[in-house]
Amino acid sequence: MERIPVIIDTDPGIDDFFALMLANSSGRLEIKAVTTVAGNQSSEIVTKNALDIASYFHIGCEVAKGAEQPLDRPPRTAGYIHGENGLGNLALKAGSRPLSPDYAWDVIDQKAAEEKGRLEILAIGPLTNIAIALLKYPGLRGRIRRIVMMGGSGGVGNVSPYGEFNAAADPLAAKIVFRSGVPIVMTGWDAAVQSRLTPEEIGRLKKIDTPYTRDCSFLWDFLQGAYQKLGKSNIVLSDALAVAYAIDPAVMECRDCYVAVETVSGLNQGRTVVDFDHVRKDMPLNCSVGMKVDQGLYFGMLEQMMRHYTAPRREREDLHEARL
Repeated sequence: MERIPVIIDTDPGIDDFFALMLANSSGRLEIKAVTTVAGNQSSEIVTKNALDIASYFHIGCEVAKGAEQPLDRPPRTAGYIHGENGLGNLALKAGSRPLSPDYAWDVIDQKAAEEKGRLEILAIGPLTNIAIALLKYPGLRGRIRRIVMMGGSGGVGNVSPYGEFNAAADPLAAKIVFRSGVPIVMTGWDAAVQSRLTPEEIGRLKKIDTPYTRDCSFLWDFLQGAYQKLGKSNIVLSDALAVAYAIDPAVMECRDCYVAVETVSGLNQGRTVVDFDHVRKDMPLNCSVGMKVDQGLYFGMLEQMMRHYTAPRREREDLHEARL
């Protein structure tokens, strides 16, 4: 089976770390570039993290810096979840590769042109870079196969009653993307919480011995501590779920809906308003909204991810071929 060319637009971020780890291990995705956007931490921090993670997992692709702030408001960060350095204060070895001389939105257009309609964007941070790319390059919308995003929610939010962090961080950018006509799969917060990992499941992952298990365990423990402070015992690797869907759509059932983004109301800033029953017949079904997660399949993919890194190179290649 042919590999899927993807750009991962990200704001690393603990769950972004695991999303990149999963994408790199899958054998299904061909990572053409990693682009960074301010979100979980500042642009400077997340860009350093992306470079370090790419070197850490030997992801041989271009890394490009993107937007330093949202389109029309100051940036917001999530250090209370991800730590001061965005990675639970884990100190990765500094990456050796240079940063791309091009901005993220230019790289997105370049790769889309090269892939001639095959490129998918895995958008696991605020949608600022994608919006800028679509505004700067009007023809881009016809060269992107689809956007698989982690963001929004058809129900409850995680930074306000209805607002999810990535969408609420830059509502205007989200509005531009949802109105663009590019096919979108929305892995929303309401879907992500269905993929919660229990302490017992994390314990099973920790028992898979790899060169990365110690650092993964450190990040899981940090995230568990952050969630416990919020009164929650299970953790969510929401960005990894979006990547899992790009690898195997069976992991999440979706429904085609019309989705709009609220950019004005103070109470609902950044809310993704999902018309589940298509009440607005005059509006297009512009998004496939994640509805139900196959938790067993998802956890199995995380186990397979860890086992990938236990095997010698030849065995890892054989595993890729078996999956394809």
